[in-house]
Amino acid sequence: MHGASRRRRRRARLHRLLRKLHAQRNRKTSALVGIWDGCIADEPMAALMHAAQEYWTQRGGDRTVAKSSWLPRGATPRSQLEALALGVLRAHVPDETPRDAVAGAEYWVQIRQRRDGGLGFHFDKDERAHAERGEWRHPLLATATYLGESGAPLVVFDTASEGKGRVRRGWLVAPRTARHVAFLGDRLHGVPAELAPENLLASRIKCAKDDPGTTRISVLVNLWDRKPVGVSRAAPYRGSTLPIDVSFAQPVAPPIVVQPKDHHIRRLGDANTHLIPGTENYAYLAEHRDGDTLPIPITRWIHSLAGGIPGWALELRSGD
Repeated sequence: MHGASRRRRRRARLHRLLRKLHAQRNRKTSALVGIWDGCIADEPMAALMHAAQEYWTQRGGDRTVAKSSWLPRGATPRSQLEALALGVLRAHVPDETPRDAVAGAEYWVQIRQRRDGGLGFHFDKDERAHAERGEWRHPLLATATYLGESGAPLVVFDTASEGKGRVRRGWLVAPRTARHVAFLGDRLHGVPAELAPENLLASRIKCAKDDPGTTRISVLVNLWDRKPVGVSRAAPYRGSTLPIDVSFAQPVAPPIVVQPKDHHIRRLGDANTHLIPGTENYAYLAEHRDGDTLPIPITRWIHSLAGGIPGWALELRSGD
């Protein structure tokens, strides 16, 4: 009992530290979600792309079966992906942070193709501990680093797995090459396929069925206070293992969109759904959860994807 209490206090202290670091690195960005562009130099990108594709071939699949790997804190990288995971660790965790507060990084790859390349809403957690013992253990910090500019956005809501209170904030973040996104590890998130440019802008852009440009590639790195059950270190990789620095020099402060209190909301994807010109159109996601997810300002999001709003990202706030 006392050990569990100490772990909770330690996690709470580190959460406060991570919030403080986000605020220091970008005064305009929420402490819950941080977005940075140009976080990786051009030179290692091609090798990272190759390593991600090979990792996916060997360990990929649907989210429920995708295998992740572990990098202990302080370990020397043995692959290009481990080098990126180490860069994420160093960027987010100060050297003076105790080893028992952050034990290491879990990493894996997601490659989603074409118009069906979405991912359902979920909470990152220790999958084995949850399946075998019903435990809800979350990472301290969840991150995504993008290796391309195609596919559906990451959507994060300020909804914790403990389910206290109604959601009041959300973030839409489109993939951009070398973009890095970080958020608290116990928050609800997903990749709604219906928000992908190739779905929303199908009438404006030409998207061939097998167009490789609609492939979404991301490397996910989560920071933990202790290693998730059953996750082990990957075998050494024959490619480069030179360190990869993750830079926070280009923070992104997405425009804030406040939902009006009384506003008609459609359901995105319904056959009878159409946009009304000259007004802000709101729509529920296909996987909408009342109290857990917010309606999407679909007109504003389309405008952002078309280049009318810089940053390719939005912050949503409930008007309640």
